[in-house]
Amino acid sequence: MKTPYQNDIVNKIRQIRLSRNVSQNQVAEILGVSPGHVGNIETPSCSHKYTLKQLSVLCDEFDVNIESLFINGIENIHQDEIIKRLINCIIEYEK
Repeated sequence: MKTPYQNDIVNKIRQIRLSRNVSQNQVAEILGVSPGHVGNIETPSCSHKYTLKQLSVLCDEFDVNIESLFINGIENIHQDEIIKRLINCIIEYEK
């Protein structure tokens, strides 16, 4: 099972996907995985999550800054602090 933090990241991608009218099948094509795998990732009770590489690809595809996935309220944080927080957030996501 994913942690609440991992689910939060997955849900952010899901919301971006839905707001752009992109299907799970289209995400699967972008990432080179099966549609079922994307479905498992988006299911909170499944342990599957996006890899950092997949998150990077999706952020590029959706034109979203990857740090905005990991850090809430990023617009109010000084640039030097963003890098420190981002590293800690990625470590937390990878647990």
